[in-house]
Amino acid sequence: MSIAGWILAPLKTLLAILHTALCSITGLVAMALNAHNGDWVMWRVGRQMWSRPLLQAILGAKLDIDVHPEAQALADRHEGVVLVANHTSLLDINAAFAASPSPIVFLSKASVRKVPLLGKLNELAGTVFVERGNRASSEKAVHQLTNTLKQGRSVLVFPEGTRSKDGNLKTFKKGAFHLAKAAEAPIVPMHISGTWERLRSGTWLIGPSRKAIRVRVGAPLQQIKGDDPTTLMARAEQAVGELPSDLAS
Repeated sequence: MSIAGWILAPLKTLLAILHTALCSITGLVAMALNAHNGDWVMWRVGRQMWSRPLLQAILGAKLDIDVHPEAQALADRHEGVVLVANHTSLLDINAAFAASPSPIVFLSKASVRKVPLLGKLNELAGTVFVERGNRASSEKAVHQLTNTLKQGRSVLVFPEGTRSKDGNLKTFKKGAFHLAKAAEAPIVPMHISGTWERLRSGTWLIGPSRKAIRVRVGAPLQQIKGDDPTTLMARAEQAVGELPSDLAS
């Protein structure tokens, strides 16, 4: 990192934290005023107030977003989908918010509930929490996920289970696809790049990068009769892996 980068990194990180806190408080107030404000919070606050300004104004990144027409058509018809994306950085959440063609909530590990402000906001806005290895938690998540999808929301899943340390796509885990199978929802692949260079796993300072933050939302993968979670997982992993073929530059 250059000298200028070292100087700006703490400033960008502090601004990002303060901006995140302000947006979280705004979302919590909105949810306190009306418990049915979840879509408004996820779209207006999560997308327009928090994510796009953070990525573009605070980080100075160019956003390059491409949504497949079939995925956009599902959003226009208010049909819920399960978005599956690669995961290399905490900034992937903002990139997904900025790019998703419909309001999104997350399928997340239960520990996220403990994150100050953001954890409570996610809980109120509809994030589906799962405690790994807990059958009762998984069954409850299936019920929540099904209801969420019927409301026309998209549920975002990072099926690698954790952030990739080297930026490369890791093997998917089956848990999310058991849920997608039970909900009988279309699976939409998403690929995010340009976030790992700025905020890698294990670091907290947001570094400089000239790369655009690029998000590709691919064609929906319709569930075929007879597909099991393992088959769905393999199809989704291949689809996500093929999306960045135009990102070499």
